[in-house]
Amino acid sequence: MTRPAPTTSRDTAITARDGRVLSGRVFAPARGRPRAVMVINPATGYTQAFYRPFARAAAARGWAALTFDYRGQGASLDGPPRGDPARMLDWARFDVPAAAAHASALYPGLPVDVVGHSVGGQFAGLIDETRVPVRALALLSSSGPYWGHHAPAMRLKAWSFWRLYGPACLALRGHVPRGRMWAGAPLAPGVWRDWRRCGVNRDGFRDLFAEHGLDARWRAFSAPVRAWVPDDDPIATPDGVRWLLAQYARAPSDMKIVRRDDLARGPIGHDGLFRERLAGAIWPQIFGWLSHDPLKLAAE
Repeated sequence: MTRPAPTTSRDTAITARDGRVLSGRVFAPARGRPRAVMVINPATGYTQAFYRPFARAAAARGWAALTFDYRGQGASLDGPPRGDPARMLDWARFDVPAAAAHASALYPGLPVDVVGHSVGGQFAGLIDETRVPVRALALLSSSGPYWGHHAPAMRLKAWSFWRLYGPACLALRGHVPRGRMWAGAPLAPGVWRDWRRCGVNRDGFRDLFAEHGLDARWRAFSAPVRAWVPDDDPIATPDGVRWLLAQYARAPSDMKIVRRDDLARGPIGHDGLFRERLAGAIWPQIFGWLSHDPLKLAAE
């Protein structure tokens, strides 16, 4: 078995356009200059530590990979969650563009590949391609947020989360804490409210962007997009992914269904594509497509 190439990592601070500072970490090859840059946009409630194995594997293959926490999440939380003014809208208009610009500035002249998990794929379209040389966007379990596109077994839970659990948490605690119906990092009130609006209305996500003049930027994104969709993901279903890909109107796009039974490595769900037990089965496909490696692409 070939040993992975050695890598290094270091903390970095990302300053968004509105002055908010985000926590990030860069993983890079230990020897030589990286061949490209990778930015990993996290899902709601997932902190950057979750993406560390994926980023380290990317660095071993020649990327300088940036992980980061959105404002109000993980190490980018400003005080108690109930008092953090973060909004999900801010993740889209400030944090995602800032992370991509920061990574590109650290390694000028290199192509930038973006990996978006769930909401991280929705907001990737707001990266300014006039400033950041985006080569490709990989969507991993990323779809539109509307609860009606979820798998049937997930819809009752989603409805209860939006209509009952979340409002009760805000009334009693001032934020949505980790608990019975929410296993992710605590959500600041503004983050949850934006997310709820996008989740309960079929076009709430698109309308929120339009109200703030962001929809044209989203539609203008033109780098190639490929979505990997586990067939047992209850949130990112093919219908929801098709909706999201349609929003990337100028980008050439396609979708690959990842079949749990074919891999025979247990459940995949909404976050399994980033877990190390699937590293040998899925990550080479993603890295091969992002790098435009013809040998790896032919092996798919």
